[in-house]
Amino acid sequence: MERFKYTSLWLLLAVALIVIISVSFADDISIGDWTVKKAPIAEFIFDESDSLAKDSVIDSVGNVYDPKTQVVIETDSLPQSIFIFGDSMTFNLALRLAQYAKQNGHEIHSVNWDSSNTKVWADHDTLAYFIDKYHPTQIFISLGSNEMYFKNPETRAPYVKRILEVIDTIPYVWIGPPNWKEDTGINDMLERMCARGSFFRSAGMEFKRKKDNIHPTRESSSMWIDSIMRWLPKSSHPFVADLPSDSIGKVNPNIIFLKALNK
Repeated sequence: MERFKYTSLWLLLAVALIVIISVSFADDISIGDWTVKKAPIAEFIFDESDSLAKDSVIDSVGNVYDPKTQVVIETDSLPQSIFIFGDSMTFNLALRLAQYAKQNGHEIHSVNWDSSNTKVWADHDTLAYFIDKYHPTQIFISLGSNEMYFKNPETRAPYVKRILEVIDTIPYVWIGPPNWKEDTGINDMLERMCARGSFFRSAGMEFKRKKDNIHPTRESSSMWIDSIMRWLPKSSHPFVADLPSDSIGKVNPNIIFLKALNK
């Protein structure tokens, strides 16, 4: 008898739960002057908050819908003036980026400053000079590799901020360093400082490297750029970047080489 009593109680609770959940998925129910309000269980189960928003969706014409901002990020179909600058990783990246530029009707200019880092670029007017010279509409930044050993990379944040202030409103992609060892936080700092959709995290990718076991080979750098271009539609300012055809061949990236004076 006692067992039957508890079984009946559990069945009653189960039925009540089913009713509550059913009401939560229905609209408000009105009975005379009384209204049964919809319970928030459905919203709890199918949370539509920003924290659980799905990845951006690309439509049939290449535009991106971002659920977090609820706006369509249009792919810029106009010819671009591309400028890539940074440390010694830049040259091989620029070679492949130049092929994308030729394939898609863009122009490109590059500056490879050996041994440079965020402080070097922030402390000189070099970046402002080349931006004024080339008037880029898209900027790629390759900096951070020479700061992977820093014990406290947060001390470099003011330099990153200064660089981004010089870039101002020009769309950019900051290419994170190709980690050959675990960094001390440079990637996290760069991603935090960059605008949303403007940082490409390279850490975690696999690279074939030169004899120094640091710099990716030319072939690996080419694949690196391919990965960035595949990610580009999810960036904050996508533009047309179709894969270069095999007939493109070598393309001049219009590169200037500089030597860093200090660190």
